[in-house]
Amino acid sequence: MTITGRLIWHAWSVLLPHVNERVTHIMPADVQAFFDQYRDAFNRLDGREISAYYDRPAMIVDDRGNSVFADAAALDANNVALCEVYARSGFLRADFRERTFVPLGHDFCVVDLAWKIECRDRSRQEFNTSYSLARRDGKWKVAVVTAYEERVSGREHG
Repeated sequence: MTITGRLIWHAWSVLLPHVNERVTHIMPADVQAFFDQYRDAFNRLDGREISAYYDRPAMIVDDRGNSVFADAAALDANNVALCEVYARSGFLRADFRERTFVPLGHDFCVVDLAWKIECRDRSRQEFNTSYSLARRDGKWKVAVVTAYEERVSGREHG
């Protein structure tokens, strides 16, 4: 690592400014592609496809507590129910932008995303969610989701 003024350079990254004494990293293309596909599954309101992006066990943390999903059936039930709530609320589409990417070695990372959900009535919801990812068999999987701002009314499951 080379320090030049207030810029830090790693052989595997680009020059980035020092922000609040932390190095800001840019999300790599494979992680971006993972979240693009994850978003697309939400845009199709396909709960089972959404579940395919999760590791097992997986944990979803929100204002109601921690939910651990050890098997596919429980995770599918959760994500199908969430998609049903979204559909009833007039969900049209979701999109995101990266807020923070923290690499944790080669096979792990933490990502914080700013989400925007648009509804058919032209309303929108904006919130941030963080993800802890693990690379399993060469593919990124969600190990933990922390839904620290999203409020979904009428939600029956995680």
